[in-house]
Amino acid sequence: MTHKQLSHVKVKDAAKGDVSAVFSTFNVRDSDGDVTLPGAFEEGAPVVISSYNHTSWGGNRPVGKGKIRTTKSEAILDGQFFMDTVDGRETFEVVKALAESSLGEWSYGFDIEESESGQFDGDDVQFLKHLKVFEVSPVMRGAGVNTRTLAVKALMEGGMDSREASRIVERTVGVSDYKAAIRPHDTPVTAKTWKASTVVDGLDGATIADLRSVHAWGDPSGDPELKASYRFPHHHGPGEEANLRACYMGLHTLNFGKAHIPDEDRPHVYAHLVAHLQDGDREPLELRAVGDSSPMKFQEQMIATLVAVTEMQERASEVMALRATKGKSIASASSGILEWLYDDVRLLGAVINSPQDEAAREYLRFIQSLQDPGEQP
Repeated sequence: MTHKQLSHVKVKDAAKGDVSAVFSTFNVRDSDGDVTLPGAFEEGAPVVISSYNHTSWGGNRPVGKGKIRTTKSEAILDGQFFMDTVDGRETFEVVKALAESSLGEWSYGFDIEESESGQFDGDDVQFLKHLKVFEVSPVMRGAGVNTRTLAVKALMEGGMDSREASRIVERTVGVSDYKAAIRPHDTPVTAKTWKASTVVDGLDGATIADLRSVHAWGDPSGDPELKASYRFPHHHGPGEEANLRACYMGLHTLNFGKAHIPDEDRPHVYAHLVAHLQDGDREPLELRAVGDSSPMKFQEQMIATLVAVTEMQERASEVMALRATKGKSIASASSGILEWLYDDVRLLGAVINSPQDEAAREYLRFIQSLQDPGEQP
């Protein structure tokens, strides 16, 4: 039997000990050099929850049981700890406390029933096509890719809110700096057109794992199943590319906009977005100190213009669509201003294009004129 590791659990019902845990991410290379494929896990298969560090294999009693379910990007355990046993109850309380700080890593034990060797991103890997999972276990250290603690809906016992609980766990066990901010992760990136509203609208009914995979921050006091509890969307969907434009816009919001997150979370959201920009070989903005009102640098001004143009495009589309439903067109005054804006944006091409570019275009026009006798060069 083989072990593979994970770190993503949601406490669904603290009284009953119900949890959901992501234990595998599909189509990514993990630290063992394996790529798990969709369909590798049997939907609804029963599994045992082992005591810490797989010690149930050495004689310790299991602490719970569950079943496997899958999404298009991840495999999830829906489990229940044995709350009427000391081992089950105490293990659950540790898992719950760590989950409050987006911690708590797990591992699962399995046999490989079908696999094949191949290449993934230029590396030799083993593609796992079908696995038999026997048990999952809380562990001290996980090695899976993009697996993490989902969220905890129930507040800590004693009336303490989740942010207070996070700070206490951090002081007592020295946990990660990442609490509400979601850890950076490696994904493909793209610079295609970004429309945040379209992405967020497409998240209706998304799992907590999917919501966390799209955003850079989640409200620890909010409902983790609601997309309104998340900020800084920058992926085109669960398991899809990170958008470089969205990452720049997120940095602009951190520096100049209304981020609606605690100041102590700003550096961690910044680190998440910058990691994607670095994957795309893009130069990030610097993170300004809170209250810094110094004039914008050129790069900051460019990003501010990108934000304004993107927002204007969305707003203009909404207004024109609304007026079309009433059989009207956009007002002439507004249309004229949009034309001015379009002209000014086009003038930026003169800055981008070099004299060599313009010479090449003139030469092309000359060649085309020779092919068309009716046109003079």
